[in-house]
Amino acid sequence: MQLLSTQSFRRFSSILILFLSLFVTTQAFALSPEEKIRTEALLTELGKQQNLTFTRNGTEHSAIDAESHLRLKLGKTHKRLQTAEQFIDNVASKSSITGEQYQVKDGQGNIMSANKYLHDLLKNNVDKTTK
Repeated sequence: MQLLSTQSFRRFSSILILFLSLFVTTQAFALSPEEKIRTEALLTELGKQQNLTFTRNGTEHSAIDAESHLRLKLGKTHKRLQTAEQFIDNVASKSSITGEQYQVKDGQGNIMSANKYLHDLLKNNVDKTTK
């Protein structure tokens, strides 16, 4: 009986340690308050862009629709990210299902990767106004 209790205690301890490790690891990768503000500001700025077409998996969307879609993706992934740049590189620039890169077309018809566009938007519109 004593042996069974010892084994049960060890198993419980192992499970508890595993659970706590996962919890701590998850929290270590969550966006800091500052990075969350930068990421939210990026999405707000994206939604304000006029004459912008955001292409996802071959389908064109307005800037407002792109903002909404990326906010949904942020809500699902924010605990795995540390920076706004990681959000752009790992979440906001490509389809999580197909892996296809998103593209952006501006008012003059110039097409570029969403990755470049979002990094430029972060640098030129978000970071300049918050400093």
